[in-house]
Amino acid sequence: MQVSDIKMTNRTQFALFCCLLICLTLTARDAVAEGKEQRIAKGPIVIDVLAGLEWMRCSIGQVWSDGACVGEPLRGPYRMAQATLERAEASSGPGWRLPTRAELRELIEMNAKPPMIDETHFPETYAGSYWTGDNNRLLRGNHWVVNFYTGQSYGRALREQVFAVRLVRDR
Repeated sequence: MQVSDIKMTNRTQFALFCCLLICLTLTARDAVAEGKEQRIAKGPIVIDVLAGLEWMRCSIGQVWSDGACVGEPLRGPYRMAQATLERAEASSGPGWRLPTRAELRELIEMNAKPPMIDETHFPETYAGSYWTGDNNRLLRGNHWVVNFYTGQSYGRALREQVFAVRLVRDR
C-alpha cells in the first residue's frame, strides 16, 4: 500500500486539522514558557501576540513620553469611558474599545505589592479598578471592573461610580 492509495474522509481531514491546530497552540505557549515574549512593547502600544490584541500602555489621562506614562490616570463614570473611545479613535486610529473582563484579567500579575500588573509593559498603572465593556448579566445595571490593587474582578460597579480606563483593540 502506498501513501497515494490512502483516501481521507472528511472526518479524518477534520481530525488532522484539529491535531495541527493543537500543535500550533502548544508550540506558541511553549515559546512563551521558554521566555520568549507574549507581549511586545512598541512605543505607546503593547502587542499581545497570543491574544491578537494591541493595548495602550498608559491609562487614559496619561501620556507616553520618554519611555514612561506621565500624568495621572483619569477616573470617571461609565459615560466618560464611552466618550473616551471617540477621542481615542480620532487621535490614535480606529478600533479602540473597552476590554472584556477576560482580556483585562489577562494583564493581572500577582506582585509583592500593587499594582498587580507587569509594570515593565504597563508603567505607572493606577492601583485600582478599571472599567470593562462587560455588563453583569445577573445584576442588571451593573458592570464588571478589574481591580489592579487586589488582582480581582467585581461585577457590581454602577455606571455612576468612577474608575480608570485602559483601551485595547484587535490586531
